[in-house]
Amino acid sequence: QGPNTTRFASVLSQSDDPLGPTARYTMSSCATSASRLGGRSTAPLFLFWRAFFQDPADLSAPVAAMEQTRVYPLGDEANAKPMVFPEGSGVPADLLFPRDIGYFEMLARFIDHEYVDPADMDMRGMLATLGIVKGQHFEPDDRMRTILDRAALTAFKMSKAMVSHGTRELPGGLLWEDRQYINAFMGGDPFFLADSYMNLDNRVAFFTDAYSVSPAMAMNFVGMGAKYPFTLRDADGDLLSGGSSYKLHLPPGIPAKLFWSVTVYDAEHASGLDNGQPLPSLNSMDRPQPNADGTVDIYFGPEQPEGAGNWLATVPGRGFFTILRLYGPDQPYFDETWKPDDLKKLS
Repeated sequence: QGPNTTRFASVLSQSDDPLGPTARYTMSSCATSASRLGGRSTAPLFLFWRAFFQDPADLSAPVAAMEQTRVYPLGDEANAKPMVFPEGSGVPADLLFPRDIGYFEMLARFIDHEYVDPADMDMRGMLATLGIVKGQHFEPDDRMRTILDRAALTAFKMSKAMVSHGTRELPGGLLWEDRQYINAFMGGDPFFLADSYMNLDNRVAFFTDAYSVSPAMAMNFVGMGAKYPFTLRDADGDLLSGGSSYKLHLPPGIPAKLFWSVTVYDAEHASGLDNGQPLPSLNSMDRPQPNADGTVDIYFGPEQPEGAGNWLATVPGRGFFTILRLYGPDQPYFDETWKPDDLKKLS
């Protein structure tokens, strides 16, 4: 087992009425024999696969494994349509949510498509005051469009402030008191539930920069799941800047049973940083150059330092953040005998 391939499959339902009121689906592949997914009325499912490779130069085996996947309505395998796996590598894609009136227009389409869940009645009531009601056209006048346009941008700025400043100031907001790394799941709950309330700021911050969550991302089991220490700040507490240079020092014995990786992201829109490199990341299967004592140093900056093999390019004028992924985290991570250093500014 090694790090994940660079290809994902976006799988659509095989029926004209995806996930009808009584639909259930079977997902089968080389890794799953008959996993059943329950659907609910008109609520679409998004499935994604992560396969692993041994050699980054040969992705044929994991790609072939994913392409064995078949999705079809339960009990109707004979009429299953052929699966389609489009090649997405190198194809530009804009998956960012709008920051203007387009956000509310998209929200109106979503509300009109989804079934009415009794748990959502309060939220739907607030949207109704804006003219967003299931079964009705959303047609704001010029005055309302101007207000909503400004509101969407303001909300985006507020959510980014929660990411960069607010979350770290909450109880449990830092993974370690002596480091700058943010705790994405305060309290260890993947649904952002505290003992007596929903941690809304934590949830808003998470889904501003990420689009999905899984229990495996928050659970604490040695050798299983994954951990995602991430930071927007250097060792001095300053926000990371693409015009400066930094060094990340990883102590020996990186506690990842499967593999580890370090990735850089654009601080504004949280996409992988468009830094001119084939991928804005390094992982253990890239065979990064270790130091003589088994430690690993990774350099960040607009220019590659002389003699530094482990380098991730940054972009002047663009802030960035970095995520250290540990797949199959081992005991030293949980008992905190192993911690990554903070990024230290070099220039």
